[in-house]
Amino acid sequence: MNVYDIRADAAGIAAPDTVEPGAATFRVRSEDPEGAWLGLVRLVDGVSLEQYLDDLKRAYGRGPEAIAASRVLDGQGIMLGGAAVTGGVPVAYTQLLSPGTYHFIDYKRILGDGAAPKVHTFSVGTGPAQMGAEPSGAEAGVVQVNTAAGPRYQVPQEIRSGTPLRVTNRLDQYNEAVLMGLKDGARGSDVEDFFAAVSTGRRPPVPDLIRSGPVGCVPLSPGRSAVVSAALPPGRYVVTSWVTDHDTGRMFASEGMYALVTIV
Repeated sequence: MNVYDIRADAAGIAAPDTVEPGAATFRVRSEDPEGAWLGLVRLVDGVSLEQYLDDLKRAYGRGPEAIAASRVLDGQGIMLGGAAVTGGVPVAYTQLLSPGTYHFIDYKRILGDGAAPKVHTFSVGTGPAQMGAEPSGAEAGVVQVNTAAGPRYQVPQEIRSGTPLRVTNRLDQYNEAVLMGLKDGARGSDVEDFFAAVSTGRRPPVPDLIRSGPVGCVPLSPGRSAVVSAALPPGRYVVTSWVTDHDTGRMFASEGMYALVTIV
């Protein structure tokens, strides 16, 4: 397996210009305490990067405009996951890559107005490669599924810190699975109230409920999977998403798409 080191922060994205085909592991880190949300995208033929980025910005909003942009994104490219990292917690991200052109996009900074580059384009060359049906090597998994109550996560109650974690999207739109540390003693009702408040611009009842930035896998297109691993400190975490549901225009998290897990 080929391994590549990547840095993503306010200075831009430092990454290779060429990658070998097959299974690739990207070790992503950030020098910025705020971290980065580094996603990998392969655009469909005829879609420009400029158009995609414009629609991506609108999709991270709320309401009818976000719904429309979110639906458009699903048809403009394939989201292959990626790494949400903080300044203190790097992430190893593994994906199978076939020959072509790809873009690393810092979702966190694409929404801002800073001058630093927010996209890094690279090519995957031709040549022999061991290709499989999906990334391998995971010991545990997080699966995004539709249920009678709405989109939900299937996830183990306990996850060993640093274990490779396969994230699979079985929904009908792109979505992510990131982990954030919780305040000691946090309950499921606290998490529910937190996201209900955040989604409507209100102050959460427990403002300091979330104790760490997102770490994990940024958006995957439907039917896609990726493997991520991170040495998270032991404790209680919430697995969730900041993506907008393109059926309702609301945050998936505010619709109950979250799960509490313990990192051991």
